[in-house]
Amino acid sequence: MGGGEMLGGFGIDEREEAVYAETLRRRQTTATEVSDALGIAPATVSDCLAKLVSLGLVTGHDNGLHTAVAPDVGLGTLIVQRQAELQRVHGRLAELVAMYRTGSSWPAGQVETITTPEQLATLVDTMERGAQTEVLAFFRPPYILNPDLETFIRFAPTYRYVYERSAFDDSRVPEEIIGLLKSGYEIRIADTLPNKMIVIDRQAVLLPMRLDQTSMHPGFLLIRGESLVRMLVDLFERVWAAATPLRVTAAGLADGAQAMDEVDVLLLTLLLSGLPDKTVAGRLGTSERTVQRRLRRLMKLTGANSRMQLGWYAARSGLIPL
Repeated sequence: MGGGEMLGGFGIDEREEAVYAETLRRRQTTATEVSDALGIAPATVSDCLAKLVSLGLVTGHDNGLHTAVAPDVGLGTLIVQRQAELQRVHGRLAELVAMYRTGSSWPAGQVETITTPEQLATLVDTMERGAQTEVLAFFRPPYILNPDLETFIRFAPTYRYVYERSAFDDSRVPEEIIGLLKSGYEIRIADTLPNKMIVIDRQAVLLPMRLDQTSMHPGFLLIRGESLVRMLVDLFERVWAAATPLRVTAAGLADGAQAMDEVDVLLLTLLLSGLPDKTVAGRLGTSERTVQRRLRRLMKLTGANSRMQLGWYAARSGLIPL
């Protein structure tokens, strides 16, 4: 039948999809003709055609003929219907979340407690699958959940992870990081980290209750309060800016150059105050060429295409004042 199942989201299985494709190819056909072409029993083909008729993808006629509805019309209608269903579900989700937060013992449900490994595993999986823009994380031993070293799935456009150097005492960590880097994740390493932490879309943060926590006890905190989340995101950005990028080489993992040091931060502050490169170089006691070389390195490390973008990154990360 070939091609695999592509329309499963509409409740169409692989066999029904094959019948649909054959009907589209023929424009108008009978169950017998489709049966002969695909080698499927006529009764089964008839059942498939009946399903396609009910979905509005095929039109049935009294004489046994079946006519394919134009895909942009038939499938387009199903897509619109599915979008409407998702909007209704999303609306209900907002209502349920409001109910859940109202029942929390913390003000407005800003902080919730997670106390079992099952709760933690489910929450982490749900948060990552629901990520829309970015996932930020601090990793330091010991690990409460065992990482999956075989499959790395991207649910958000951007993943930025910082590992504490002591994490490399675990022989599995280099393998894990190489897999993540090859999958498009950005990874950096820091000598020490303030805590373990996962940030989803700058809206929710998961972290252990204690800094020295070595097990699930006493639990984890899920934070959604706007001011608390912003403070923790700022913390992440400061650590990220000072951490060392990792890259994959033929020999394995290698450290890159340090992202930002104190001179870089001062340089950016002076430039964004409107001073020309020559004046900035004089303030730093270096040459104009060195200033420009540092700027090019910082733009490469942060992915900025202009000085304006670099300034925005530095301000967003809390390295310089807005």
